[in-house]
Amino acid sequence: MAKTKRVRGRDPGKALTKKQVARRQRVARQQRTVWLSVAGVAALILIVLTIGVVREFVLGPRQPVATVNGQEISKAEYQKRVRYMQWYLQRVEQSLLLQQAGYDPSDESQQFLYEYIGSQIEQVEQQRLSAPTQVLEDLIDKELVYQEAERRGLAISDEELQLAIERQFGYDRNPPEPTPMPITTTAVLTPTTPIAPMTREEFDEGYNEFISTLSAVKGFSERDFQDVVRQALLREKLNEALAAEVPTADEHVHAYHILVEDEETADEVLERLNAGESFADLAAEYSQDEDTVDKGGELGWLARGQQGVSTDLVDVAFALQPGEIAEVVETYQGYHILTIDERRADYPLDEGTLELRQVQAFGDWLAEAKQAADIQRTWSMEDVPTD
Repeated sequence: MAKTKRVRGRDPGKALTKKQVARRQRVARQQRTVWLSVAGVAALILIVLTIGVVREFVLGPRQPVATVNGQEISKAEYQKRVRYMQWYLQRVEQSLLLQQAGYDPSDESQQFLYEYIGSQIEQVEQQRLSAPTQVLEDLIDKELVYQEAERRGLAISDEELQLAIERQFGYDRNPPEPTPMPITTTAVLTPTTPIAPMTREEFDEGYNEFISTLSAVKGFSERDFQDVVRQALLREKLNEALAAEVPTADEHVHAYHILVEDEETADEVLERLNAGESFADLAAEYSQDEDTVDKGGELGWLARGQQGVSTDLVDVAFALQPGEIAEVVETYQGYHILTIDERRADYPLDEGTLELRQVQAFGDWLAEAKQAADIQRTWSMEDVPTD
């Protein structure tokens, strides 16, 4: 009779011993620990991946590349502007290359234009290289302009923005009436075909075509383009406001000079003046300035930054007191003996000097604003877009 093979194991009807229960609990605890460890690692990996995604696609673009008086300039805005600038400069360069190809550098009559366009291409290439840092500074300037404009209550309306865009594309809603050609019997006129003004339909077509090309610039939209135009308009409006604030009068000195060719002659004139001879007489005898020689050497009323007069000469004139004669001053014109006879604190600026100061007003304000502002640059080369 065959023996039944006995299988070692627990008898279903038999209760577990304490040792078996303890072993089973220990195994269960070990399995639980392993599963918890695996779940913990998986959760940690998920957290790390989530943080990476959030940093890359959510927090990253919001990280500032700079702050201006507490106002952040985001990485996203910076990268959009860099892409747009590079795209725009590339289009300019392509246009210049196309123009240059139309000239023959071996033809002497075309060589100058060929080389001139070549120099422009080099400038564009340099601008492309410096675009990452230039865009950063432009955005800082933009923020300073916006803050000052807000303080002054300056803004650009949607209507102003739209009109500016239309003008950029060559469209004028109210074109001027064509000037009629005068009738004459003494000359034969060649009839010409007047250039028809751009129609609204032509503007819409050209503008929409341009906006569609912006799709080549990653992340740059029509609204972003409008912001670029709005920024330029606000800068122009602030420029006008600053120019209007330039005083029309300032301190002046009434100056005279004697202009000679060499230092030896200047020393001779200075010696005779110190001996008591008349400034007007010596000006008539020595001065080579045709505009003042018959007026006793009178330069007129000078202001700081006076148009048409050497800065060195003006600086020396303002250091004098009426009746004093300066030491010899050398400029690109020659050697000057200089004196003043009157000083006024509030004398009207001449038109040229006033216009120059008005042109300089924005640059002067911007330099002072940058110096006074709390500007924190956190930008690095890693922020420059590579796509």
